[in-house]
Amino acid sequence: MFWSSISLSPTAIASPPFPLTELFFPPLSPTPTLTAATFKLRSLSTCRCTKTDLTSQHEETPPNPYPKQDETPQAAAAAEEETFQVLTAIHTQYNDILIVDTPQSRMLLLDSTHNVHSVLQKGDEKWTGSYWDEFVSLPPLVPEGPIAIYGLGGGTAAHLMLDVWPSLQLEGWEIDEILIDKAREYFGLSNLENCNDVGGQLQVHIDDAFSHEQHRPSGYAGIIIDLFSDGKVLSQLQEVCTMCH
Repeated sequence: MFWSSISLSPTAIASPPFPLTELFFPPLSPTPTLTAATFKLRSLSTCRCTKTDLTSQHEETPPNPYPKQDETPQAAAAAEEETFQVLTAIHTQYNDILIVDTPQSRMLLLDSTHNVHSVLQKGDEKWTGSYWDEFVSLPPLVPEGPIAIYGLGGGTAAHLMLDVWPSLQLEGWEIDEILIDKAREYFGLSNLENCNDVGGQLQVHIDDAFSHEQHRPSGYAGIIIDLFSDGKVLSQLQEVCTMCH
């Protein structure tokens, strides 16, 4: 959800006298959410979802008070519905994983909040209209070097960044191995792990992002922090000592 420029020298990181979240720029758009009432199951693999349920955490989409004159109430309600196909639903040690497919995009929903943690757009449009788009502005603002993504999820940030800056060296950290397997299967993550024509690549680490002994000794040119649990920023990100190691 946040990004920060971190010096390549680990000794240059100072201990801030305030919560870490104040170090980072907030997103311009909140995380999109699918509410628990979103899905009306019709079969094992297909469900229907009203477009008004595809709201952000802080925004409500009011119903249209002026439907077309030639539409019956039933027709207007049907027009507001869109078919979603459930590609996989699985419980892991860390997550409740739900991946749904729509005509426009594929989405990764995690935990009981049904928050959308990753989006893969179909067709020519790559931008999500949410905070992942802002991460693309990081590479030209930091020194040359690898950029880490804490909370890789389905790889939305990695897809966007390598699409705009194809020579980037990215390292994505994700604690849930099963989630990574699903991201490779449904979100094209494995394509990013292959070195492209100009040397850009995503290296995936399946581990706790806070295990600093696992990180490269020279540090990262920049770090993107996209860590949530049950719709909340991880408690470790509220602690000053998290950045002191």
